[in-house]
Amino acid sequence: MLSIFQRKPKTCIGIDIGTSSIKVVQLKRSENRYRLETYGELQTYGYLERLNDPLQTKSLKILEAHVIEMVKELLKETGATTKNAVMSIPVFSSFVSVTDLPPMLEKELPRALVFEAKRHIPIPLSEVRIDWKVINKTIVDLEGGLSAGKAGKKGLTKFRVILIAVPKEVIAKYLRIAKALELKLLALELESFSYIRSLVGSDPSTICILDFGARSTSFTVVDKSFIQMSHSLDIAGSELTKALAHGMGIDFRRAESYKRESGLGAGGLGAEKELRDILLTFVDKIVLELERMIDSYQRKTKRKVTKLILSGGSGGLIGLEEHLKKRLKLNIEVANPWARVVRLSLLDPILKELAPRFAVAAGAAMREL
Repeated sequence: MLSIFQRKPKTCIGIDIGTSSIKVVQLKRSENRYRLETYGELQTYGYLERLNDPLQTKSLKILEAHVIEMVKELLKETGATTKNAVMSIPVFSSFVSVTDLPPMLEKELPRALVFEAKRHIPIPLSEVRIDWKVINKTIVDLEGGLSAGKAGKKGLTKFRVILIAVPKEVIAKYLRIAKALELKLLALELESFSYIRSLVGSDPSTICILDFGARSTSFTVVDKSFIQMSHSLDIAGSELTKALAHGMGIDFRRAESYKRESGLGAGGLGAEKELRDILLTFVDKIVLELERMIDSYQRKTKRKVTKLILSGGSGGLIGLEEHLKKRLKLNIEVANPWARVVRLSLLDPILKELAPRFAVAAGAAMREL
């Protein structure tokens, strides 16, 4: 979205500023492979109490200063050595729409997209930065039939386009943070593109990524390495923790600890069963929305979604993978952004545990390498 430098650096750090934690990953490009140089995460304790006042809202100044200090500390603690950085923007801070346009000449596409933007974006276009990418096009011949390939001079083309709009204030915020940290900001990009890069790469399969974060949950259908459908919900990890705290009469910190330590794996009677039942109430609402989106895509395209990847801070929730395997006829995998990254083998146990949370930061670092 925001490209500043033309040459590809050898080393880059990806920065994911989330609602519940900040993650950084520094990668180096060597012999056409990514090498992990350092990584780290800093939990932003107290995020649940100020959930309505995160970085990505308009209530800015004090929290922005805190974020700068936290990122600075994290970069210091991890021993990050590069100033080249890519930062991700959360889905809930943007407007994303995948739309099919009627047949037109290619030169008419920019004007048509402005019209589409006015339809889908609920704030004035003067307040957002718009970007778009054609993800599929089909030629309409003069007799009205369809064919793949390049349009002739007189032919019309049907375009499928992903349209993205990010408020200018959000972009300005990240620019201020990068400047305060003296980083060379190579790019800003939507977090969906970051985790697709680290989790899917060039895989042509039809895959759905469930990004289960603290503030929101997003579903993204990726087909032939392109986003084909995207949807998000406000039901997320923080809602699960709030429900546990309220239902069990405990504070947020303790509820968060119970969620992480037991998850859906809790069973038996008493408090364990109560914990599991509370979590399942919310998880199954997410599953229903996921099923609707997958079914909609399959009916529309006649292409079958074959795999679901669990990502995000709550993507590794204990018992979630097993529960989804019972509910969905899909191959379920927990996100592994390290699959194409060379690293020290002694780090593998901890990296496996952290993997769902680091998909965005790792993918952001890969972008400019």
